[in-house]
Amino acid sequence: MMGLFTDDAGNLSSTRVFTAVIIAVVLFNWTYATVRSGSWQPLDLDATLTLAGALAAKVCQKFAESGGESGDRTDSPGK
Repeated sequence: MMGLFTDDAGNLSSTRVFTAVIIAVVLFNWTYATVRSGSWQPLDLDATLTLAGALAAKVCQKFAESGGESGDRTDSPGK
């Protein structure tokens, strides 16, 4: 499980932790609202933009670290 929160070098990635926490909180709040009301509640625009922002931050951070490379490295396992 901790492998999800570490970067390629094995260090803890705060952006990954931040993204996971935001996703967990938004999905918990949405599930709670759906269960409490007793009917399906659509995900509102604020929650959708929050999720999109968290995921976009992770993508931008990855491109900033890799210098815009696609991440296809020749030293990766299986090559």
